[in-house]
Amino acid sequence: MYNHTMDYKTKHQSLLIEKMKLDKFFTMYLDKFEKQMDPQKPNTPVWKLFREKSAEYGKLCQEIRNTEYWIKKNV
Repeated sequence: MYNHTMDYKTKHQSLLIEKMKLDKFFTMYLDKFEKQMDPQKPNTPVWKLFREKSAEYGKLCQEIRNTEYWIKKNV
């Protein structure tokens, strides 16, 4: 019998690693560019990259929640 739970756990681990990498990116990015991120001027390249990474982070978090759901459902 094929064990889907192990596949989901492996996927979950890799997703958490990706999340940690993005957490580190945001910490370093904000440390470096925080002063350039003027909320009155959100059309700069600094803001553009921040928004792209934020969208990626949101999708990643959703995928983590989905994977956790399937792990719990298959246990």
